[in-house]
Amino acid sequence: MAKPLLCGRMEIGRVYNIGASAISNNWVYKGILSYEDAVIVSGKPYWPGGLVVALALPPGSRGRQLDERELAALEAEQGAGVRPVKKGELPPLVGAQEYAELFGVTQVAVGQAARGGAGQLPEADYTLSGSNLWLLDTVLDSAEATMKKSRKGLWVLRDAVAAALREGRYEGPGSFLSQRGNKAQSASDGV
Repeated sequence: MAKPLLCGRMEIGRVYNIGASAISNNWVYKGILSYEDAVIVSGKPYWPGGLVVALALPPGSRGRQLDERELAALEAEQGAGVRPVKKGELPPLVGAQEYAELFGVTQVAVGQAARGGAGQLPEADYTLSGSNLWLLDTVLDSAEATMKKSRKGLWVLRDAVAAALREGRYEGPGSFLSQRGNKAQSASDGV
């Protein structure tokens, strides 16, 4: 299967030459994009690349103009071969929170292993909006090596979590959109 083009806020901003904050503050607010169309990985939204490309207005129009050069560069960086339009067309993805849940460790341990350079974790398939993402298949293909290289055998693959991720029914840490800014503050005040 060809690797799909995937876009977080920063990548959308890049191909449309706008600030990444405009995605949540303007595009989602006005209904141009919806979080319902995104996959949520480690609490952040990522949209299928074909959907992002389809948002462009015709050349010469005022407003959303796609920068074709930036799009081509992004596809080359990702090694993307397809532009899915719906989130259901995307393969299962894993961020640091899901990785931690998969192996029964903390998110801090995942971050340390990713930065450690000892080869405990495979290279990320994507770095989007500042976060590493892996295809679930990449993680599972490397699971044996990950467990072997863990200190004291702390990293143990949880098959039930892997199955939930593969079947699209995972509801653990990272599966919901993280609230930020004023929304996060008002939510914590109400607790």
